[in-house]
Amino acid sequence: MDAHSNPPSQYTPWRLTPEDLDETRLTRRQFLTYVLGGTGAFMGTLIAAPLIVAAFDPIHRSAGQQFFKTTLKPSDFNDKLPTHVRFTQHIDDGWNSHDVPNDVYVIIYQKKLMIMSHTCTHLGCHVNGSEVNGKSVAPKYNNGQDWFQCPCHNSLYNIYGVPTPTSPAPRPLDLYTYRIEPDGTISIGPSFQRTKENWDYNPNPEI
Repeated sequence: MDAHSNPPSQYTPWRLTPEDLDETRLTRRQFLTYVLGGTGAFMGTLIAAPLIVAAFDPIHRSAGQQFFKTTLKPSDFNDKLPTHVRFTQHIDDGWNSHDVPNDVYVIIYQKKLMIMSHTCTHLGCHVNGSEVNGKSVAPKYNNGQDWFQCPCHNSLYNIYGVPTPTSPAPRPLDLYTYRIEPDGTISIGPSFQRTKENWDYNPNPEI
């Protein structure tokens, strides 16, 4: 044997057989499983990403669930006529902080406050209450039948903010949630909608 020739191999070369190729080849079912699994994971990431950002990034947090402390007390109101109240909401929205003026009308019904929005439920105009020099008076709209009147399209509401059957307003004035603080003052929270059929729905605590 030539001294420079390679010695014979002690091992048998390994080669893929047709049977081996069949075992390593993806079946159609496996391929579809991998594709659908990858697509599902990708879509899940797309859906979860904004939620994670909203949870941890103050810029994207909603200020809608804040309660705004006021100097108002339940004793400031009565069960005869709504009282017009103006107050300022201090809003901390992410890194922004600003004051927003707001108007509400408050009346007591079944031992609870009904804190009514001043926004008409038709197209968002501000309603007028029956007032003289800033003081509540008996209903003066619709021949003394209704207490609120919208100047835009003449929606009429009673003292509880319920529209008349012929008014264009589709539902009663929205109510605000509230809580009574330990010092007896009222903190006002998010608003909620009512229907004409359930106009007296009020999940707030008794006063």
